[in-house]
Amino acid sequence: MDVVDQLLAARAASPLEWHWRKQLRYYAPEQARGSGACTLTQVDASFDYTFEYQGNAPKLVHTPLTDKCYITLTQAMYMGYGGNPYGPAGTGKTESVKALGQAFGRQGGSFYWGAG
Repeated sequence: MDVVDQLLAARAASPLEWHWRKQLRYYAPEQARGSGACTLTQVDASFDYTFEYQGNAPKLVHTPLTDKCYITLTQAMYMGYGGNPYGPAGTGKTESVKALGQAFGRQGGSFYWGAG
């Protein structure tokens, strides 16, 4: 999924439009330029990038469902909550959570609470 193609197809003309705001974006605040500070933003949520090296990340296939998962998890974290992707086995829930943690530059984890 190409972000630029999505923005062009939606005719997004402003950074206030949903098609732009829903993207996971990185900013270097003007007052922090040169200091290495970086902010991660998606919809209403903003977080400091924490520079925790996670190694060479495996590639994750981004789908519309991955985007919805990212939006849901970042908004939950912004409000002080956690998240729990739910679905059948083998659909990429764990990989999506790990990839989001790497995008944040943070150590992340997943727990398996299955029966048996």
